[in-house]
Amino acid sequence: MSSRNAIGRILGAALTLITKRGDAHVTMAQIARAARVSRQAVYLHFADRAELMVALARHLDDTLGLPAEIERLIAQPTGAQMLRGLVSLQARRNPALWAVARAVEEVRRTDAAAERAWQDRLANRLAGCRAIVARLQLEGNLRPGLDPSGAADLLWTITSLRMWEDLVLGRGWSAQKYQEHITRLLLEALTCASRNPDALAEPRIGTTLRGV
Repeated sequence: MSSRNAIGRILGAALTLITKRGDAHVTMAQIARAARVSRQAVYLHFADRAELMVALARHLDDTLGLPAEIERLIAQPTGAQMLRGLVSLQARRNPALWAVARAVEEVRRTDAAAERAWQDRLANRLAGCRAIVARLQLEGNLRPGLDPSGAADLLWTITSLRMWEDLVLGRGWSAQKYQEHITRLLLEALTCASRNPDALAEPRIGTTLRGV
């Protein structure tokens, strides 16, 4: 078996186990059994569980097509549409991302490399929020009285995975309810949309922004 095939089987097995169980506590031995390889083979490709979880997060991003979705998000014609697209993306993709994100968050607390990878992901998300706010400001659609830095921080926090977890998994919100309420909240909080009530109307989930 080639190295690439072995890595693919290991990552695939890890993803299936974590997603099916909804539990971050999956051991290297369990992953090896599910991948039908030896435990030593797993350690041949991944030094420890932290390294495997970081690789798994990147693998999941590629599997879900997130890089392409983010490109479509950036290409939206207005900042408000970028904002809508961000919430739509989360409503559709967070259910698949949640268990793996929990696994990475767990190992980052005891592994410096995993912590750096986690912080890189958070920084990239904050950069995306700042880009949306910068577009709103350029278009004159950033709510008066909000400074761009504070607006980006609000957007970053409200669209965090933890917020999604609390509302969808904790409070039982549907994806549709999450998308509608969070989109409306952000438009009212960050933009001048309150001057135009029609701008707050939310397209149906799955049809937002050319599929974003």
